[in-house]
Amino acid sequence: MDGLLDSGSDGVVLPKSLADYLGLELKTAETPMRVADGRSVDRYISRASLTIGRAGRHCDPIDAEVTVPKEGRSPILIGRDPIFRLFIITFIEAKRRFEMKPYRHG
Repeated sequence: MDGLLDSGSDGVVLPKSLADYLGLELKTAETPMRVADGRSVDRYISRASLTIGRAGRHCDPIDAEVTVPKEGRSPILIGRDPIFRLFIITFIEAKRRFEMKPYRHG
């Protein structure tokens, strides 16, 4: 499935239809999520195993907390946590693409 690497998003956001399809255990979050137009939307949270890649190249599965809005039709958003903690991300604006390399801790 296609998703958007979103440096403006705090975490991973999945649409409810996908969360239901995957059979994720959804728990009501204590705090709502803020969306682009400034509104707050009630949400669920869960954990999911994400494999990110393209054209046969992919990273090892990542266990991540995901947010699932209770309303609306959210795209798949891959935000800063955990991706920017685990990878070095380089945006190449002129080519409208990005590069992602595993971050090797010290």
